[in-house]
Amino acid sequence: MRNMTENFYAAIFGYDEGILSDDHVLAAAIWRNLFNKHCDDPRELEIMVEYVRKQVQHLDAMPGEDLLLSGEVTWRPLVETNAQSIVKPALPTYNDEGL
Repeated sequence: MRNMTENFYAAIFGYDEGILSDDHVLAAAIWRNLFNKHCDDPRELEIMVEYVRKQVQHLDAMPGEDLLLSGEVTWRPLVETNAQSIVKPALPTYNDEGL
């Protein structure tokens, strides 16, 4: 259990560092943790780096209040034919009690 916990925290640290850094660092973290150091097609790694960057932008564009009230997170598709850098998520609807 301790080994799994250490691996989990190392993966989270690597992803965090990659998100805050450049694509090379993020690609290395994805290659280590998601692909388990086995990736025959570099395009697959490139697609994942692009997806993580788009998804982080998408999540950053979501209002924090809406996330807390609804608990609903939307995910962008892995591959988009006409992707925009930031797509504003649809705002959730609430009932009369604000939920």
